[in-house]
Amino acid sequence: MKQLAKIVLGAWVACVSVAADLPDVTDEAIAELGTTLGTPQMNGFVFIDGRYIPPPYTVSRKGNAIFINRIQIEQPVAWSRAAATGAVPQPAPAAAAVKKSVDADGDFEEVGAAAKPVAAAEPAPAAAKAKSVKSIDDLFDDDTPAKPVSAAAAPAAPAAPAAAPAVAASGAGTAELTDDDLKRQKEALVANLERLRRGYEQALVQNEFFFFGTRHNRVNGNYGTARALMGVLPKALRYAQSPVDLMQRLNQGGVYFIDLGICSALYKNRGTFPMLEERLTKIEDAEEFEAVKRKSSSNW
Repeated sequence: MKQLAKIVLGAWVACVSVAADLPDVTDEAIAELGTTLGTPQMNGFVFIDGRYIPPPYTVSRKGNAIFINRIQIEQPVAWSRAAATGAVPQPAPAAAAVKKSVDADGDFEEVGAAAKPVAAAEPAPAAAKAKSVKSIDDLFDDDTPAKPVSAAAAPAAPAAPAAAPAVAASGAGTAELTDDDLKRQKEALVANLERLRRGYEQALVQNEFFFFGTRHNRVNGNYGTARALMGVLPKALRYAQSPVDLMQRLNQGGVYFIDLGICSALYKNRGTFPMLEERLTKIEDAEEFEAVKRKSSSNW
């Protein structure tokens, strides 16, 4: 534990998925913070850098980073800062980044770049459909236990980072922390990272969709919006001749929340349209089965 206090204080960064690659997770971060393997989920829709990732989805944590199917999607706090001060991950605002989060009505609203959104048979029953995740930062509220992600209430203001215990400077400004201080800080960091991981996992259980990317803003929405997207995207991606053409085809199908940045990423991965068509077929088959079952029940 003593070695943590010797790490040089680095710049604290938030991974806001805008024009920046995520750094690798260090071996030291993994050794100090451990790992968590989530439960595979068959629900939800995940796109990473424009590539559709078919289920099952396993949301895991390795050190200070969050992964879906072994692909890193977020590193909420840089390890150098976490190691030196035990900082609780709190996304910092980006200078000019604006995110879009789809609301329950299927439209989208702009939220600050500091905000982050994040197995049952498909499609999800109407009664179980979740509303959009407005901010994954709500999961960092240390005063309330983790709960299923929902947009029924207005997103709470992000909790302030946990204050680091007082430290005594020695030598050339080196911070000295006791073993107990470091243990408490590490436990708080792990607890908040786990809350973040569970938030993404719960959102996927509720059949939500996520667009993650290092070159475009993150977009998240509920199942109703995901179903509308899946009804249009496979065919649009199959026949699109350019990113602009793809966006126009989506707009013609009533999908307006996918911007040109995401369309560019999707177009680069247009060869994935057969997987999208296969997923749509499964959704339609499940819907037809549910319709027949409801009709049979009503006849009784």
